[in-house]
Amino acid sequence: MYKKLLSSILATSMLMSYSAAFASDESVNKNTSQKTHLNAIKENIKNKLPIKSAETVEQAPVENVLIPKKLEESMKASISHIYGKEQVDIIYPKIVKIIEKAKSERNPELLQDDFNRASDWYKDEVVYMFYPDQFGVDGSGKPATFKTAIGMLDYLKDLGVTTIYVLPFADSPMNDSGFDVKDPKNVRADLGGMPEFKEFAHAARKKGFKLKADLILNHFSDQHEWFQQALKGDLEKLHYFIVREDMPEYKQYKDPKYGYMVEYKEKDGTITKRRLIFPEINDNHYRKVTINNKDYYVYHTFYPFQPDVNWENPEVLYYMLDTISFWANLGIDIFRMDAIPYYIKEEGTTAENLPKTHEIIQLISSFLQTIAPRSVIQAEACQQPKKILPYFGTEKKVEHVINNKPKEITRTNEVQIAYHFPYMPAIWASLISADNSYFWKAYKQTPKIPDSAAWGIFLRVHDELTLEMVNEKTRELIYEGLVPKGAEFRKGYGVSGRLANFLDNNPERIGMAFSILLSMPGVPIIYYGDEIGVQNNFYNAKKSAKIREAKEKQKNQENKVKMLSYFDSRDINRGPIAQTTFYNAMKNSNSYNHKVYERVQKLIKIRKQNPVMRRGTFTEIKTDSPEVFAYVRGLENNRVVVINNLSDNRVRASVNFIDDDFGKKSKDVFMLNLLTGKMVRVKVQNKKLTVRLKPYDALWLKL
Repeated sequence: MYKKLLSSILATSMLMSYSAAFASDESVNKNTSQKTHLNAIKENIKNKLPIKSAETVEQAPVENVLIPKKLEESMKASISHIYGKEQVDIIYPKIVKIIEKAKSERNPELLQDDFNRASDWYKDEVVYMFYPDQFGVDGSGKPATFKTAIGMLDYLKDLGVTTIYVLPFADSPMNDSGFDVKDPKNVRADLGGMPEFKEFAHAARKKGFKLKADLILNHFSDQHEWFQQALKGDLEKLHYFIVREDMPEYKQYKDPKYGYMVEYKEKDGTITKRRLIFPEINDNHYRKVTINNKDYYVYHTFYPFQPDVNWENPEVLYYMLDTISFWANLGIDIFRMDAIPYYIKEEGTTAENLPKTHEIIQLISSFLQTIAPRSVIQAEACQQPKKILPYFGTEKKVEHVINNKPKEITRTNEVQIAYHFPYMPAIWASLISADNSYFWKAYKQTPKIPDSAAWGIFLRVHDELTLEMVNEKTRELIYEGLVPKGAEFRKGYGVSGRLANFLDNNPERIGMAFSILLSMPGVPIIYYGDEIGVQNNFYNAKKSAKIREAKEKQKNQENKVKMLSYFDSRDINRGPIAQTTFYNAMKNSNSYNHKVYERVQKLIKIRKQNPVMRRGTFTEIKTDSPEVFAYVRGLENNRVVVINNLSDNRVRASVNFIDDDFGKKSKDVFMLNLLTGKMVRVKVQNKKLTVRLKPYDALWLKL
């Protein structure tokens, strides 16, 4: 079949698309049955069909001085591993075309940033994340837009954050808060469309902010043009997604470590086991669609209305790279790659962290560093650190030429930042129990990462507080401690809710939690509203469920999505917050919201003023009491001892001192508390440092 198609392509130079190449095969014509047609498409993809045109097939390997040699070699190696060695000289030239276009459209300001930025600039950032339609609403009942977001920049500047992470804003039907993308190169009209986004991005850069945005590359909305064309009978577009013609036998079961699972029995007897992300929504991973009176089964990792794309189809690769270059040239500094472990699906596997998935990430990383050296990638992978570690890849030095000047960039060859998911439940277990051992257990299971890489650390985000990666005892502790203050998610494997509710709306306790976050190594991420103690929003969750249900009822009967429930408890930690609420918290010194805001603002300021708190080493300090959580940050000759009281009791904290010379003699000394600017009296005796702490107190003591 491959030779026949190749011959057909060479004979018909007018064929300019992948689908046209398929149509040229005599075995796939108007009179062929759907099943034969579908099998032909699958075979063509399997055999790595040459794409686009005869001219492409005949083109020699491309040498391009605009592409650093190491990055060229890396991209070619990844293409070989994903699509086959014989496809390198076919696929790589098309990627070069995308690169050349991206470079030709890059503006001088971004080029200058490409040259000026340090390789690991992201290590100094404090990230603030928000939903663009919920952040700073005007009180009229209408959603916020990018224009109203411009009015929030002064607030964010006063708070002190440096990178603005705008949660999904691409065109979407909004069935999953924007993570169901309809058009990845367009901005939702309700947010003001592309004109308002560009205005916002310009205003943010003018005030010194960097921008972070989502790359949702595992799946699209079922409203995406590809899927809609497939539903109308375009079977070639159907294979831009993961699809099969038969529904395998399956059974659901509960794994004590991974939660709800589905076991599939393939036709050849192969057993495939997959995690079920939303057991309350579906009991398997397939959605039945009917096309021209024939049933097909489309794979979805998440919601049924989010079909997974087929990365082994090169057309998907080109589309995604073009999308990345589009946003890179609009000034995105950090790309958060959503659902990164799931890109490749193979029978007999969990479809998580597969070798080809890593090759895709390497290819994207090399591509991005080629077109936009200032920009980096952050992985979103809800996995244990030992499984996340390979997503950093290896550290490499790459020689670039930018604006006719040499520039060396040292970075990892996959992602540069990755969320550290186990830290979140570990910190919460320590906060609930007033016992530091939960955190230190997670810390000691964290592998060393490359020097240029960084963990993304957080207390809460837009999703649930995941309980997948803790043991049963810890899961029960967090579940019993927090569900009464929020809501259950994933049948006990997650908890939804706002940080303030979880911490009893206590400003001192909230401040102490942020002291932990902002004194740890990594890139801290703050979720909108948490810095002012915003509460759970059950009204928003109920409203969102009704909207989902109403949208589903509007669909044609044959392509309706089977869902066991439309309620998503994560929506209680989402929802609109008025602009006046934020600015009042900033200015009204007598309010509860201001008390929280003031603490967080000060912690950010001190972190930014002291490089040791951003880039210093991190060493555990043993304590006599589990409720005292202490460690030291060190950079060159600077050291800061951080002591947090996890309890609501006054504590006489005694910590093992880390400086033998300083601790040789018994004495009372005064140390500067960076958080207050005041001296604190501490006692040093027998190599121990003793200090008195108030309930939920936090000290950053400079040695």
